Amino acid sequence: MKLLVFISAFAALLSCAFAMSVLAPVSAQVEQGSSIIIGNVGPGQTFSVVVDPKVATGGLYGTGGAYDQLSASSLPDGWASAPSKLYATPLQADITVPKDAQDGDYVIALRLWDEAGDKGLGADLEFTAKVTVTHDVMDMTVSPVSISTGAGQPARYTITISNKGMANDVFSVGSTGVRTWEFRRSIYIPSQTTKTLTYEVVGDDEADYDVMIWARSSSSDKIGAEVPVTLRVNTDLFSDFKAVNKGVLLFPSAEAPLYFIVGLLSNFLP
Repeated sequence: MKLLVFISAFAALLSCAFAMSVLAPVSAQVEQGSSIIIGNVGPGQTFSVVVDPKVATGGLYGTGGAYDQLSASSLPDGWASAPSKLYATPLQADITVPKDAQDGDYVIALRLWDEAGDKGLGADLEFTAKVTVTHDVMDMTVSPVSISTGAGQPARYTITISNKGMANDVFSVGSTGVRTWEFRRSIYIPSQTTKTLTYEVVGDDEADYDVMIWARSSSSDKIGAEVPVTLRVNTDLFSDFKAVNKGVLLFPSAEAPLYFIVGLLSNFLP
């Protein structure tokens, strides 16, 4: 009887002594009751905690096994979560921060569960994660800051957006300052990465425009950035010549050779 009790106690010890590998959004090892730091997440964003479910040793027979589901066992008020799919490899639980969340540090509790219970890996493995909510999860630059072009021709700005947070997101890009121009683009940017895109602005009237180019997260309108640029639209002959090479022109096919010559000559204009 004493031997049986000892074996049972030893098996229980094995079932909670191993460490698990967290794969994303950070790489870490977790044990029963341990804690990890996720990093920065913006209000309204959803981040994923991804764990390798496999255990090489431990459990009832000491041969390891795999957890069957990862879920959030405790969340701050207003937060939402979706557990991982059963028996998935790896296990991914999604956590959503409310759009009105205030900046600050928050703690969530996570649980790994084995369907076999005491006949498998034993008790649930629980750990916590600290998340910092901040609006400062993106940067944006625009180049050049000033463009001169012809009427009706696109001015092309190069926009670079950095997603500094730990959540993947989609950002919309648009502008204000040019009447009737409402062109928008969307771009998907994984966490901790930077992407570049081209954005066009077209002015039909001769004028100097103060343009504001903006980018905004699809998760929350509280996450965004703006960069002021200028656009000068000219209607003089030289500008019209130079504009030929900057956009797609619709004209009768009979006039194509003329526009080809004009575009060629424009390459020699200052």
